[in-house]
Amino acid sequence: MNDLSPEIRNLYLKYNGDIKKLLAENPNPDYLYALSDIRENLLEWYAFEPSASLLQAGSDYGALTGLYSRRVSHVTVLDLNQNNLSFNRLRHQDRNNIRYVNGDFDSIHQETFDYVVMTGSLKEPVKEQIEKAKNLLKPGGKLIISVCNRLGLKYQAGAVPDKIRLSRTELMELLCGNEQAEGEVSFYYPMPDYKLPVTLYSDAYLPAKGDLTHAILAYDYPKYLRFDLGKMFDEVCEGKQFETFANSFLTIWSCHEEN
Repeated sequence: MNDLSPEIRNLYLKYNGDIKKLLAENPNPDYLYALSDIRENLLEWYAFEPSASLLQAGSDYGALTGLYSRRVSHVTVLDLNQNNLSFNRLRHQDRNNIRYVNGDFDSIHQETFDYVVMTGSLKEPVKEQIEKAKNLLKPGGKLIISVCNRLGLKYQAGAVPDKIRLSRTELMELLCGNEQAEGEVSFYYPMPDYKLPVTLYSDAYLPAKGDLTHAILAYDYPKYLRFDLGKMFDEVCEGKQFETFANSFLTIWSCHEEN
């Protein structure tokens, strides 16, 4: 998505921070993604440690920053885009536990965190990004990543995927190594995707045939789909392959205790 920070900032000021009114009177998928409180569904359920520190890699218009600041002791927001950081600061000016850093992972020196979170902010080279994120974790810390699935049915139906897209196997190998011995990872499956999640499935609770027959259409689906998406999800669920063809992933990685 293009940098809409100045545009969104002007609208935010025009509506005195009333995001619901702003979105109601300015229907735009990009504004919805940047501002909607539905974004918080991705991690609203997660039990963050209240005394923890968290590094948010990618400001993302502050969509999840408020959630993090309410759940942990201190949040550091890291982004190369100064405009995005500026809007995030405006949006959360009433929060006193957020620090904003204009830079990338190399800008963080002699500091580690309990959580490093990357929601849709992975960049090339992906392997290097993930390793740098891991190196910024405290012992026992957790790396949280969300990314779209290159095999996701919504993209096979014609939706435009993110620049960075990974299959479940690719993501598992990047996080845990080819031998899957380096740490452990939990997979979750936001529907319709990680950007505006309504329902969250996990390996312990996967959808069955019929659960997604009338799958909620995402805001970025094309006008004409290449196939009946609900029917295809039924086939995938009945064939026990939902994990492979889910639209996106939310992963939580942590080191093995013995490491």
